[in-house]
Amino acid sequence: MHESSSPSHDFLTLADIVGVYGIKGWVRLRVRLDDPNLLLSLSDQTLVAAPDSPRSARRSVVVEALQVHGKGHIARLSGIADRTQAEALRGREIQVAAAHFPAAGDDEVYWRDLEGLEVWCTEEGSRSLLGRVKTLLETGANDVLVVAPCEGSIDDREHLVPWIPDQVVTDIALTDRRIEVNWYVDV
Repeated sequence: MHESSSPSHDFLTLADIVGVYGIKGWVRLRVRLDDPNLLLSLSDQTLVAAPDSPRSARRSVVVEALQVHGKGHIARLSGIADRTQAEALRGREIQVAAAHFPAAGDDEVYWRDLEGLEVWCTEEGSRSLLGRVKTLLETGANDVLVVAPCEGSIDDREHLVPWIPDQVVTDIALTDRRIEVNWYVDV
C-alpha cells in the first residue's frame, strides 16, 4: 500500500515554540513529530519565524535537552540562556530540510506527502473522484482525511474519509498523486 517518493516540501516544521519555561531559557514546544526525541538527533535544524509573522533570517539551532512537561514538551536550545532570550523566540518554528529527515519505512507514509493527492472512491463497482486531500485530522478513534472538492470531483462538498488502511484506504500511489478508497459518496 506504500510507495516512496521524494518529499514535496523543502523544509519540515518539527516543533512550534509556544512559550517559555522558567528563568534559564527553556522554551515550551508543541512538537509535530510522532517521536519527539528526533529533535535531539536530527542535524541542521533551523529556527524561523512562523509563516504568519514577519520574516527574519533563518538561524541554526540545536535542541540540547528535551523533557515531557504536562501535555507538551520543554526544551533547552543552544545559545538561549535566560527567559528574555527565550521570550524572543515565541511564535517561531524549528525546521529541518526535508532531505535531512528520515525516509518513511515500508508500509508508512508521511502526512505531508498525502496533502494534495486526488482521492478516488470506489463504491458498488463505480469509481468517482471525491477531490484532493486538504489536510488530515487526528481523532481518538482513527485519523481522518479531509477531502476538498477540485476540478472533476463528484460534487462541490468537503468529504471526511476515515484513515483505515486496507479497509477504507486501499491504495496510495504517491508518484501518480492519488489515493484509492473504498468509501461511500454521501449525496
